Amino acid sequence: MIRPASMTPNFSSMTGRRLSNAIVRCGALGACVLAGWLSADEVVLSGGARLTGAVRSLSEAGVVELASELAPEPVRLEPGAVTQIDFSAKGAGPPPPAAVVEMINGDRLPATLEALDDRQLTVVSPEAGRLEIPRAAVKSLRFGVRSHQAVYAGPRALDEWTHGEGEAKNWVFEHGSLIASGPATACQALTLPEQFILRLTLKWQAKQTPSFQVFFADPLKPKGEACDRYYLLFGGAGVELKREASQGKRFHTLAQLNRLPSQYPDHQLQLELRVDRKGSRLQLLLNGEPEGEFLDPLPAAPQGSGVTLASTAPNGNTLEIRDLEILELDDPRGRPHPAERGDPQADSLLSREDDRWGGQLLDLRQTGDGPVFRFQARAPADLLEIPVADVATVFFAAKDAAPSAAAAHPFVLRLRWDGALRVGSCQFNEDVGVASHPLLGRLSLRREGIVSLERLPPQPPTAPQP
Repeated sequence: MIRPASMTPNFSSMTGRRLSNAIVRCGALGACVLAGWLSADEVVLSGGARLTGAVRSLSEAGVVELASELAPEPVRLEPGAVTQIDFSAKGAGPPPPAAVVEMINGDRLPATLEALDDRQLTVVSPEAGRLEIPRAAVKSLRFGVRSHQAVYAGPRALDEWTHGEGEAKNWVFEHGSLIASGPATACQALTLPEQFILRLTLKWQAKQTPSFQVFFADPLKPKGEACDRYYLLFGGAGVELKREASQGKRFHTLAQLNRLPSQYPDHQLQLELRVDRKGSRLQLLLNGEPEGEFLDPLPAAPQGSGVTLASTAPNGNTLEIRDLEILELDDPRGRPHPAERGDPQADSLLSREDDRWGGQLLDLRQTGDGPVFRFQARAPADLLEIPVADVATVFFAAKDAAPSAAAAHPFVLRLRWDGALRVGSCQFNEDVGVASHPLLGRLSLRREGIVSLERLPPQPPTAPQP
């Protein structure tokens, strides 16, 4: 288990008991206490309604406790009622740390490296303090962390999704969502950077099959005209990622996944596409789980800056689009494709200049010129000393006896700088959140660094384990 070594917050104001599955009342919370730490956290309910107040806890059973100025006592929301919590922002915060630690279950922790040996990795996290992580729990280290600058967040109104005559057909705008009951199209001209992230959440009605398309890097040419762009389809046949071309073969399939609407019992799906037009690569995540990275087979990536949303379902089939974000993917050192890691039974190190070594990563040492990795390479069979400043990614050898992360943790805490930690329960006070993690145990996290908490829908039976 992880051993916090420096940050020891005071939890005397927090309740330590487990909450019940039922909605029950607790003792009255005095107005003076509320005034001391009530924040504008926003709770998104499964039906799309939103509540504001101060989130105090999330129990292992999934009960959320919310303190509100509108109620004299905290409100407890039953399991399954809450899909997401957006925590109030508290300033710009510190600069991003140098690295992201990816663990064997896919979770990510932004941190600064302090030491590494054959047993553990020691890091300093802006949110969790100084931590000692078992080496067998670490999958990779990625360097060159940057904040994702927002390009767009919405939807905010229907008219912003009108581009050209006859667009934004059959959509209505309600409560921050675009809603269609049958065939509908909407598009928007944006300023997309070369590398960007596109996120959105789809919601459909029970016993209905959605049929959805999103086109991106789209030049927004007239309907039917061949053009260079990417698009994703989701419907009764699963998920398909495609590339359209203006010349030669028009359509190219990049990925085809058996992710059926029936595999999502909450009737909603979060799509995330990470697009690197410099490297002609796309990465797809469904409900926060990576589904793979895919190469554009054509020599030049699409340069369009539009996004088109389309429902192709028959009349009467309702589709809702909400929480649509476009972020700048600022990762100057790149994100190596998993295939580049080499032998999974050996450590691998990739440099900023695209050099790669396989062998054994011995340790990390602090020197007067900065931290240095000592690496025993296989070819050439030399002991190398490589400055961390020259490293893009480190992959750790897969261990047969790696610690288990089998316990179900259906919630994910989103941290600054693309951090994500799956947790089983949380307790909050004004400054600190305390959570249980399947690999790291009990964590104390600075509340100001927690961006959101989301309930992950049950993973489809055929989906790969992280």
